[in-house]
Amino acid sequence: MLFCLLLANCHRQTESLFVAAPVQNNRQISYEEVLIEAIHLDSINNSSFGESCIISGQIAFVDQRFCTLSLFTPDGKFITTRLGQGGGPYETQVGRVTAMVKLNDHELMLSGSNLDFHILDLHTWKIKNVFFLPWERQEHVTSYENQFGYTNQYDDMVCRSYGENVYFNIRAEHPDLNMFVNPQGFFNKSRHIQEISIKEEKTERLLSAGYPASYMKDPSKHIIFSGTSFDIDKQGCFYVNYDTDSIVYVYNHNYKPVASFGYSGKDMDTDYISIFSPEESRENYRKERTTKGYYYWIEYVDETGVLFRSYHKNASQDGLQIYMGNTLIKDMEVPKGFRVMGYIAPYYYSYIIPQMEEDDNSLVMYRMKF
Repeated sequence: MLFCLLLANCHRQTESLFVAAPVQNNRQISYEEVLIEAIHLDSINNSSFGESCIISGQIAFVDQRFCTLSLFTPDGKFITTRLGQGGGPYETQVGRVTAMVKLNDHELMLSGSNLDFHILDLHTWKIKNVFFLPWERQEHVTSYENQFGYTNQYDDMVCRSYGENVYFNIRAEHPDLNMFVNPQGFFNKSRHIQEISIKEEKTERLLSAGYPASYMKDPSKHIIFSGTSFDIDKQGCFYVNYDTDSIVYVYNHNYKPVASFGYSGKDMDTDYISIFSPEESRENYRKERTTKGYYYWIEYVDETGVLFRSYHKNASQDGLQIYMGNTLIKDMEVPKGFRVMGYIAPYYYSYIIPQMEEDDNSLVMYRMKF
C-alpha cells in the first residue's frame, strides 16, 4: 500500500524532468503491399547469440560467445570469418560481446561485460585500441545525475554512435535509486541514455530524463515495461522510444525537443499487470514480455529518411510501423523479432535473427522492398 501511495503522489510531489515537443501526427498509407523475403544465411559454426550490421555493402554477424565476425553477401552467401578469442593481433580478448556498433566506415566497436571497449580496424582486421571505463562502487547514491547509479539495459541493449561518442540505453538500478525504493525519483528524474567519449575514454552526459505522461497514469503497470530504445541520425538527432508509449520523441544533439509523433500499434494487448515488489517483477517478467504489446526497437535509415518502429503484437507475429517525417505510411505484420538494420539498395535488411530451437543454429534475416 505504501508503494501505491508513493506512486500516486509521484507526479504531484516532484515535477517531472521529461520534456517533449508538441505532438503533430499525420497518417497517409502509401504502400498497400510491402514485400518481405526470408534469407537463410549459409551455415556457420555459431552459438545462436549475436549482433549484426552492414559493413561496406556486406552483412556482418558477430557471435557474442565465440567473438567471431562472419561476413556474408546480401544474398546470404558466406564470405569469410575474422576475429575469434585469443591474444593474437587478429583476435580479441573481449570475452563476451554484449553490444557492438559501427563508429565509421573503417572502425567497429565491441563492448564487453566489464565496461571494456575494443576498437576493430575494418581495413586491417586488427584490434587497434582497448579501454575500460572507470567504475567506482558507491554504497549510497543520492542523485540521478550520478553515473554510478546506472547499469546498461542488458535485456534489450541498444548501442549507437555519433562523432567520437557512443551511446547506450541505461536503467537506474542502484538500491537508492531504483523504481521500488524511490518510485518518485525514478519516474520523474531517472536517465535513459548514457554518452561515452571514445577519445576521452570516460562517461559524458546522462540524457533522456523522466518518463512521458502516459507512465504517470498508473506507474505500477509500467514496472516491467520501463525500458527505452533509440537511434541517432547523421545530424546527431535522437529518436527515442519508450516501451509502452505510442509517441516517438525527437531531440537535437543538445537534447532539446524537436518533434513528437506516433500512432498506437495494431492489436496490442496493453492490459499490463500491476507490480508492487521486486519479487512480483521477477515472477511475471518473462510472461508479460512475451504476451503483452510494447514497442521494442526503433531505426532511422539515413539513406532514405525513413523511420521504422517494431512492436510486440502476439505470439506468432510482431508489428512494424513505417514513418516518413511525422507521417505514418504503413503499419504491417512482420515475423517475430523483426528489426530493420539498414539499407542496401533496393532493399531494407533486418538484423540477423538466430534460431533458438534445440539443434538449430541457423541464421535468418529478412529483406524488404516497398
